[in-house]
Amino acid sequence: MGVLSLERTTSATPEQVWQVVTDWGGYARWMPLTTMRLSPGPTRVGWTFAGLSGLGRLRFADVMVITSWDPPHEGRGRFRLRKIGRLLDGWADVGVEPTPDGSGAVLHWTEELVVRPRAVGRRLEPLADPVNRWMFGRAVDAMVAEAEALAVNSPG
Repeated sequence: MGVLSLERTTSATPEQVWQVVTDWGGYARWMPLTTMRLSPGPTRVGWTFAGLSGLGRLRFADVMVITSWDPPHEGRGRFRLRKIGRLLDGWADVGVEPTPDGSGAVLHWTEELVVRPRAVGRRLEPLADPVNRWMFGRAVDAMVAEAEALAVNSPG
């Protein structure tokens, strides 16, 4: 797929949004037919995880490595990852920041997803892009809704 950029504004705090979008095990809740495999230890640069997608023997691993890790400080946080699996190439750049009026957060999600080899993946873009935009849009909307539920259920 070409580069996909999504932006969502929410009443949740940047920290609540960050908590949800970095819940790597939670991605199975938002991505259809996916289970997660996480490396041990805390998230940090060099840490890896994988989304295992598909049914039965028709499964593939979307393996990713964290290349930049900056948890929220004064409401701004960002991480970057690179896709390093055998089937999928690409990257993601995800950031949160406070809304201008401080009443919530803005989530910025930019991702490139290409089937390997890239020459084949580029030819598949006209078919894959609409599906990926729908799938990622749904997933990001679900993450924001989960962060908003945290905000509603938080004391204070």
